[in-house]
Amino acid sequence: MTYTLPRYRSYQDYLDDEQLYGEKDYRLLSTGEVIEVASEDELNRIIAYTLIEAFLKAYGVSFIRRIRRGDKELQVQPVGDRWVNRKPDLMVMQPEHLEITRKAIFFDMPAPAFVAEVVSPGSKSSISYQRDYVWKRQQYEWWQIPEYWIIDPHRGQIMVLTLANKTYQEAIYQGGDEIISAAFPLLHLSVDALLTKPS
Repeated sequence: MTYTLPRYRSYQDYLDDEQLYGEKDYRLLSTGEVIEVASEDELNRIIAYTLIEAFLKAYGVSFIRRIRRGDKELQVQPVGDRWVNRKPDLMVMQPEHLEITRKAIFFDMPAPAFVAEVVSPGSKSSISYQRDYVWKRQQYEWWQIPEYWIIDPHRGQIMVLTLANKTYQEAIYQGGDEIISAAFPLLHLSVDALLTKPS
């Protein structure tokens, strides 16, 4: 049976539609329309799991409760592609999120502690580049998320955006550089260690 997607009146209506939960992945537009997005690349998963492993090594196994890998939505202000929800490749929630959130983090909740996104291939004029380097940056800065990593395996770099006076300041790391995290200073990981595919 084919399910015809309605036009949703609110973000909550979209979240409440149980028909949307399954193998497919969707994003809600500011118009109330829903679009299906492509499945995640294997490289994205490997990078996310490598980063999770580094978090657990630094902060202990119990830290896993705060980590979400592409399965928790974040309500955002629509810009660029007009999406009103994101599912970061990796998100570290605040401890209080564990008590107050089920499917999504809403505007009236505390900001996540950290997000990381793996960039898809594309030139600076491509939609994927605009989405990760421009639109998400604006949305996560609006949220005042303390730290946002743009992980770009195709350019061989990690851009770390850290809040300073409510604005993101950027640092770019490449090759053997150890990535410096102000939000999680015990995290020790080099760019090469994060971006190198296991053999």
